[in-house]
Amino acid sequence: MISGKGGVGKTSLSASLAVKLAAAGHTTLVVSTDPAHSLSDSLAQDVSGGKPVLLEGVDLPLWGLEVDVEEGKREFASFNASNKTGDQASDFLSGMGLGMVADQLKDLKLGELLETPPPGLDEAVAIAKVVQFVNSQEYARFSRIVFDTAPTGHTLRLLTLPDFVDASLTKVIRLRKKLSGAADAVRGLFGVAANQDEVVAKLEKMQERIRGVKSLFRDASQTEFIIATIPTQLGINESKRLLGTLREEGIPCKRIIVNQVITPSTGEAFLKLRLKDQAAALKLLDDDPALKDLTHVRAPLVDVEVRGLPALQYFGNVVWKDDVFDKINAGAGRKYFMLGGKGGVGKTSCSSALAVRCALAGHTTLVVSTDPAHSLSDSLDVDVSGGLPVKVESPFGGELPLHGMQIDLEQAREELRAAVAGGGTAGLNDFLGGLGLGMLADQLKDLDLGELMDTPPPGVDEAIAISKVVQFLDSAEYSHFDRIIFDTAPTGHTLRLLTLPDFMDKGLGKMVMLRAKLGAAAGAVKNFFTGGKAEQDPAVKAMEALRGRMDAARALFHDAEQTQFVIVTIPTLMAAAESARLARSLRQEGIPLETLIVNQVVREEAGEKFLAARIADQQRALQIVRDDPGLGQLQLITGPLFDLEVRGVPALQYFGSRVWK
Repeated sequence: MISGKGGVGKTSLSASLAVKLAAAGHTTLVVSTDPAHSLSDSLAQDVSGGKPVLLEGVDLPLWGLEVDVEEGKREFASFNASNKTGDQASDFLSGMGLGMVADQLKDLKLGELLETPPPGLDEAVAIAKVVQFVNSQEYARFSRIVFDTAPTGHTLRLLTLPDFVDASLTKVIRLRKKLSGAADAVRGLFGVAANQDEVVAKLEKMQERIRGVKSLFRDASQTEFIIATIPTQLGINESKRLLGTLREEGIPCKRIIVNQVITPSTGEAFLKLRLKDQAAALKLLDDDPALKDLTHVRAPLVDVEVRGLPALQYFGNVVWKDDVFDKINAGAGRKYFMLGGKGGVGKTSCSSALAVRCALAGHTTLVVSTDPAHSLSDSLDVDVSGGLPVKVESPFGGELPLHGMQIDLEQAREELRAAVAGGGTAGLNDFLGGLGLGMLADQLKDLDLGELMDTPPPGVDEAIAISKVVQFLDSAEYSHFDRIIFDTAPTGHTLRLLTLPDFMDKGLGKMVMLRAKLGAAAGAVKNFFTGGKAEQDPAVKAMEALRGRMDAARALFHDAEQTQFVIVTIPTLMAAAESARLARSLRQEGIPLETLIVNQVVREEAGEKFLAARIADQQRALQIVRDDPGLGQLQLITGPLFDLEVRGVPALQYFGSRVWK
């Protein structure tokens, strides 16, 4: 499994390793699990569709596969479709003169709780699927499987994911088993048939597959995780964090690849070819219908790492030139900017530079990182972790109205746990017991619905985090920020973030409604008998507040007056293709988009001096790897910076011969 910061060349490294293994006689499969795939681009052949595709035009035992992430959701949905039933619950309750209660409960569509797949199920099923078919008769011939995984934050989530999905599925399975034995009336509330055996068997099978993955990830005799990075401080710092997590999770890792190292001998040829390759990518960006009508900004490849305020100020003046800056900064009132794009294109540098530029223009500015693998502190050269705005001091003296903040995802998870804690069923039990329906109450209580929400779904942390930012910006204390810049995680991630409030509405919304309705039904009966007033469930309040924040955040994402999404890319064909896909998805979502930054454009006149500065910078970064107590223990592999885009099997073969010696 090859993983690391976005943009370090993981896909090229994975594909070239696969080519090399195939050439050595192993029947090899290379798999992409990134929601924003670029494996087809790298192999120069379409390997999408979720089934292994034999590479054509080469005499190698090599197959490629891009996992169809939607498939897991479809499979989950199909389990449920076959298991519907009539409406015995309402009939039963109406027969007892409790029509009102029946309607309230029916209105809940509790069945949907069983049908909403846990988020992250898609990725877990995807990986499980690979493991499953590799173990099947038909594909048993694969002796080498290479995973090209998504950027760091994503990957970490993926590795802990089997645990989460396992827990969620356990709960759904338990609920279904209990429903099998429940009275018709209770089952009717969920709209499920008496016999749950078939669905339970399918869910258990899915769970078994996911458990298989869990042990495979940790089996050092079969699996190895290789960290890929580039020789920059930001890249190395992120690798340290990744290694720490892998060690904690007990996942075997013994190698690190530092890719894109410039050597004195490759310098000049690199520049010449890079310019030729770049011209083709820039033409593609200019002509693509999805990107054509955006304001295109070109930012040069600078010869030092952009880190700290002086460097950010310089870089900001280069990228956010007056005409561009004035255009996106125009208009009164508060403005939000979200910068997104493929990993490794320089989103954090562009975000920080925009923040510095806004602050220097007199705006009270906050730059926020929502990437689970933060590098904002590294970029600003100030520690802005801890989940609250931290003042960034100007090294030039004088007042700079700039704050930075890295969202604390753990805190967000805690908040969700607190919101769903507390048993919302007690009121219902008293109420049903009072009506002489104690048995029904016991069975409902036994189902323990609240438990479904104990494990917050992956991705929720980010959504809560963003909604939290939106919320505290509305508080008096933070209302003075008038420019807010989000440095978002890489593409696949960002898209998920923007559609996440929809999921939350279904899952959280259900729980809120369930508790509110149960409370209302109990309250109504109480009033009827005692004339007392029903009190509002505090958990319902908390959940409603959370949901309200989510709605506000979603509305904000779509408000062109206040929000702009800026795509950051680099002039390579693969990045250009991904940016066009991102632009189309954002348009589909109705997210306002006007600007495209093409970063790291090599200037025609770049020469010796530029290369010498780059080389010195890289050597310093490599020394950090060697000196680090964790990374220094790993086998260090260096990959040279190539003077053309590694695309297609011949290029991958050449690249592989240099890296995988």
